[in-house]
Amino acid sequence: MDVFDQLDQLEALIEQAPRIPLTGKILLGEDEIIELIEQLRHSLPEEIRQARWLVKERQRYLKEAEEEARKLAEQGQAYAQKLVEEHEIIKQAQEKAQELTAQAQKIAREIRAGANEYAEGVLSRLEEYLTQALASIRHGREALKPKE
Repeated sequence: MDVFDQLDQLEALIEQAPRIPLTGKILLGEDEIIELIEQLRHSLPEEIRQARWLVKERQRYLKEAEEEARKLAEQGQAYAQKLVEEHEIIKQAQEKAQELTAQAQKIAREIRAGANEYAEGVLSRLEEYLTQALASIRHGREALKPKE
């Protein structure tokens, strides 16, 4: 007997069942109904069982895919956050480098100015010394010249 015959049999059983007056309900024997349901279940084609299995597998696969997508989204978000933080660190490092470079250039200018000032002082004293030495040399040469 195929599934449709069994469904027809169940339908006939329901139609022939005695009715409870004024309720619209019917009386069915539990054993008969359970036996028909079991026969239906065993008569179901293999394709329906496979389709049921495929639906369950599809649901499992979709659940796994959703979980994987969620994990990938979290990883992507974490990576993006890391890049933002690294960008901020790089930006801060560049700002600090510019600050240190400016400070080093200022110090270098100050050192250069101090060195120039020191050199100017040394050269000025040397010039005074040489001027005095030259005056002494001229005076000594004048003293060596014969007097006329």
